[in-house]
Amino acid sequence: MSLPLPNLDDRTYADLVEEARSLIPIECPEWTDHNPTDTGIILIELLAWLTEMTLYQVNQVGDRNYETFLNLLKETPWHLPSNLTEAEARQAAIQAETRQTILELRQRYRAVTSTDFEQLVLQDWERSYQIARVKVLSQRNLNSTDKDATVPGHISLVIVPDRQQVQPEQITELNQALKTWLEERSLLTTRLHVVPPNYVSVNIRADLYLEDGADSQKVKRDAQTEIKACFAPVASSPYWDNQGWPFGRNVYASEVYALLDRLSGVDYVKNVTLSAPDQTADDNSPTGIIIKDYELVSVVVDAGSFNFKDRAGNEWK
Repeated sequence: MSLPLPNLDDRTYADLVEEARSLIPIECPEWTDHNPTDTGIILIELLAWLTEMTLYQVNQVGDRNYETFLNLLKETPWHLPSNLTEAEARQAAIQAETRQTILELRQRYRAVTSTDFEQLVLQDWERSYQIARVKVLSQRNLNSTDKDATVPGHISLVIVPDRQQVQPEQITELNQALKTWLEERSLLTTRLHVVPPNYVSVNIRADLYLEDGADSQKVKRDAQTEIKACFAPVASSPYWDNQGWPFGRNVYASEVYALLDRLSGVDYVKNVTLSAPDQTADDNSPTGIIIKDYELVSVVVDAGSFNFKDRAGNEWK
């Protein structure tokens, strides 16, 4: 939001004369002749006229003033072209340079906050097209054995590459190039870490009770498609605004129930179980899988993920 410019020319000639007249009884009580023909009144009116002109001039910001102000904000000096003689042309040049200067000031270069790092990576880096997502974790060292510990001065970036642009063998080179580029823009005391995401493999099992006349093969394909789209790390349309499963979002069986129950041909769903073979028992339960803030989900759904039954509970034929 721009700061409003103060109006310095806020008093008229009449205001100045009236203010001076009101001070006469206080400053000079013996002065009693206030007629326009009085010499003192003539001097008051003359000074009020000169003061009004001065206030008007003070309230105007000249072209050279704008030039000086812009040079205070710019890296290289800028001068108003001398060949511009028309007032409108000079004002147009000043406004154009002002807009350009403001855009330059708004452009990020130094990364301090998490938002700074995200914008630099996703918008300003020359290879940003190769990155689909980034998660910035302050005071964390994801290269250490204790990834959950708070470490002042450390910042970790979890980079999700665009799989169409980056091959698996190029990820290490991509992360190193990004780290080198960001280190020039980070604070001197910042310790930067650029790492790939940790994917938690989640197995899903469920019993699907189908409606009469349903096509079990179509239901199977639809179920696999919807689950993979919902838990996809990128391009998760129609879920998560197509941004991918959120970092650190836990997986709950209740969400899988709701997702499968919406499928065409499914009457109701029972016995949804989740398992993550690579996690400990504390983070793994049939009803929910705990995902840490630097992790994403990789779901496993195959031919044996779903058991199809009719409404009576018999195996679907």
